Amino acid sequence: MATTTTSLNTKLSVEEKEEFVRTTAALGLTTSSAIKVFVRMFNECGGFPFDVRRPVDSESVTYLSDKDHEAFVRALDEPMPCAARSLLEREFEWAD
Repeated sequence: MATTTTSLNTKLSVEEKEEFVRTTAALGLTTSSAIKVFVRMFNECGGFPFDVRRPVDSESVTYLSDKDHEAFVRALDEPMPCAARSLLEREFEWAD
């Protein structure tokens, strides 16, 4: 039975596309096959198949209003909510 397919379009800068084409070709892939590999792995992993993080400058500071700072300090002093405690105590089962 034939599989129904659909298109996926995205916008890239000219430089990003050119580098993507060169890199996929160097790996012996077409751009389409590289995208298919990414989509398959994304779906199998339930998200990105690699860490996605924004760089955090070691000098960055988060400022809270006085009200939010007081709420934060109170939350640190209060017992952990039951729902959070039960999540931390759970035995996780990882899918193979």
